[in-house]
Amino acid sequence: MKINNKVTGNRGEDLAVEYLEKKGYKIEERNFRTRFGEIDIVCWDAQTLVFVEVKTKIGHDFGEPEEMFDKRKMAQVQRMGEVYMRTQELKESRTQDEERWKGACRVDVVAIVLKENGEVEKLEHYEAVY
Repeated sequence: MKINNKVTGNRGEDLAVEYLEKKGYKIEERNFRTRFGEIDIVCWDAQTLVFVEVKTKIGHDFGEPEEMFDKRKMAQVQRMGEVYMRTQELKESRTQDEERWKGACRVDVVAIVLKENGEVEKLEHYEAVY
């Protein structure tokens, strides 16, 4: 049974969250959206703020999922990361929680290939692509 792109994307994000949590990451937010775009997952790896782009596809036709993370998408995630940090600085200034974030951040990519039945065939985590 073939599943549509939205369902595939949601399944991939759920799998990525599960994977990251098992690695000890703390999920801060999912699907952070503004008029400039979206970040799939915002999380913490110790005191590093991580913006995660999840690329999920069914099968290997037309390349691997990580190949879909191009310069345009990288620029969008960077821009969205800057927007997210500015909104968090406003929140942090209200809560005075300065111990948590030391200013380090990065962009990761989680690339997932699913079988036709929705099972995971491959999950790759690329840290610090930017």
